[in-house]
Amino acid sequence: MIVFLALLPNFLLLLLTLSSYCIPEVSTLQGDSWCGTLMCVDATVNGSLVTYELRSLNQLGWMAIGFGSQMADTPMVILWPNANGSVTLSQRQASGLVEPLPVSAPPRRATLSNRVDPSPGVAPVLAFDIAKNNDTIQQLIWAFGVTPPAPDPSANIEQHLDAGPLSLNLTKELDDDDNPVSSSTTIPSQSDLTASSLTATGAAGTPTPGAASSPPPSSASASHNSVLVAHAALSAAGFLILLPLAALVARWARVFTARWFRVHWFINVILAIPIILIGFALGPLAVAQQGKAHVVTVHQICGVIVFALFVMQVSLGTLIYMRLPKEGRIHPPRNIAHGMLGLTIIGVSIFETKNGVDRDVALGARSSTIISTLCIVWAVAFAASYAVGFIFIRRQLAQERLGWNWPLQDVTPISIPLRERESTSDGARRRAADRDERAADDGTHDIFSYMLPRGGAEGVGGVSAMAEMREVQVAPVSIHIA
Repeated sequence: MIVFLALLPNFLLLLLTLSSYCIPEVSTLQGDSWCGTLMCVDATVNGSLVTYELRSLNQLGWMAIGFGSQMADTPMVILWPNANGSVTLSQRQASGLVEPLPVSAPPRRATLSNRVDPSPGVAPVLAFDIAKNNDTIQQLIWAFGVTPPAPDPSANIEQHLDAGPLSLNLTKELDDDDNPVSSSTTIPSQSDLTASSLTATGAAGTPTPGAASSPPPSSASASHNSVLVAHAALSAAGFLILLPLAALVARWARVFTARWFRVHWFINVILAIPIILIGFALGPLAVAQQGKAHVVTVHQICGVIVFALFVMQVSLGTLIYMRLPKEGRIHPPRNIAHGMLGLTIIGVSIFETKNGVDRDVALGARSSTIISTLCIVWAVAFAASYAVGFIFIRRQLAQERLGWNWPLQDVTPISIPLRERESTSDGARRRAADRDERAADDGTHDIFSYMLPRGGAEGVGGVSAMAEMREVQVAPVSIHIA
């Protein structure tokens, strides 16, 4: 018994050593995921390979990702399901804003993964494996189309419904719940996989005749790009330049002149409304030219919202202009709501512009960064300029209580005649004329401004009867006697 107890620790140590060899080591998977409004991308690192799963969230025609930050010269992997249950994989590249064409020797060859579920009844999942590169942060572009191409890997592809940039960090650790590869998927039959593999192999074959170089963009594509450029330029001019300018005029100029309202009205009604209407109309026109769905992306939804807010803002401003405020209420609630709504529109417009820039793969990373930075700088500059204008708020309220610089105040001009002057001799008439010239109007336009020409004007009986009539505005003045 004593010998057994002495040998027990060595026996347990032996069992522990053997168990360490028998129990498999659990390795932590690495990868990342991204989701948009139309599709999701899941990346999982498997040794020297990376598995990319493209999950459809809408009516699927084809899905693609590209390994770069812009469309030009970026290697792309495009996948689409076919009616017979197979999946086509096509590796392509484009020289610019044109349809990407198949390439015979891609930098990295992609192969279909066995984790594919092209079933139309659920969210279709298309996956491929590709060799891992040295970039831990993958800068990618994505595209989603709703028109399925022919099964041939070299088939023509209709333009995408939407596209944009994304980035994935392949060093992130994935839990079992976050691992897209370990999720249950319906694997097609062996015959379907064989057919899809054969189809995918053709993507790396010899390109179709005449596909050695990208064709020049068609007139329809050029027209579409022109419409998009006009839409962006006019919308930015209206929402990012004219509306903020009108807001700053209303904030700053009202304490210096009563004509601030005319300038504010002119900028909004005469300049901004036509430009914004045309710019907004060009957006749906560009979508219709390509046969895309309307109001499905974040940019489209936000554009409709900001345009509706602009219509409400113009209507509210018209109501304020037509209805005078009640006595003692210079700033009723509708006036305050008008100002707050205007600031909201400007803020949403800046976000909308940045969102449109981020999703446009044609701009490239450098141009997108520059425009996004300008949007942020402009937002900060406008907010600071508008906030500084509040230093005149006490002066503004005091002037409005006196009826000054208030565009809707009904002030009736009155005329105050000056008394006539009499002269009995030429000398006295000349002295009076000199005195009147010295007392001429100095630009203050007060009730004592008058002028007689040198030499005077003879009236009946030698009376000089020339006097100037001026229109002045009488402001209420309160006098307190202690």
